[in-house]
Amino acid sequence: MDPVQISLITPTYNERENLPILAEEIFAIVGQESDIDLELIVVDDNSPDGTGEVAESLKTRYPVQVVHRPGKLGLGSAVMAGFAQSARPHLGVIDADLSHDPAILPELVRSLRECDIAMGSRFGATSRVERWAWHRKLLSQAGVGAARLLTGVEDPLSGYFCLRRQVIQDLVLTSSGYKILLEILVKGRYRQHCSVPFVFRNRQFSSSKLDLREYLLFAKQILYFSGYKLMGRHRRARSCD
Repeated sequence: MDPVQISLITPTYNERENLPILAEEIFAIVGQESDIDLELIVVDDNSPDGTGEVAESLKTRYPVQVVHRPGKLGLGSAVMAGFAQSARPHLGVIDADLSHDPAILPELVRSLRECDIAMGSRFGATSRVERWAWHRKLLSQAGVGAARLLTGVEDPLSGYFCLRRQVIQDLVLTSSGYKILLEILVKGRYRQHCSVPFVFRNRQFSSSKLDLREYLLFAKQILYFSGYKLMGRHRRARSCD
């Protein structure tokens, strides 16, 4: 069986300390899996802490590509820039702040042999979120509840997912905010999806990039995609869990 060839996208902004740790974790895990061929694509938004230079230095040790952007242009557009940089048939997204545990990467990637989209879920039977502040938990659960009504997916706002390129082939993705998965689930071409529980870890050397602007963008997304669904453009896919 041929290896699953996948590009894993990680958007960065001031992740100088985290990025080398993330790369080491990822390749220590997938390096043991002969059926997975993974490259990491770092999309850096001109981080003032020198993250872009650190990313370049990783090329000597790992299969890494780096996309340098002129400024902080948004997480959604960073993911899309990474997708455009890849020539592989499978794509993935992971945060650079170490909150997404790479331990489940092999399961996510292998799931693409059966499913079109595989998502890391914070709400599975064995999932756990470390040190989840009550206000962040409340906001997340409210947002997830609204997005579930649109998609039928366990964690439709996950930032940790993999997919077959055909899911987004020829689609125009417009999300500039941090929840690009929601747009993919609403607009994408897929029949089956699956969810993999994981531990959402506490950030190590950085703070959350979410602010009022990102939350407002998400609210705008929910309104837009609700209209999209009401117009009959969205069809619900089947879970292959």
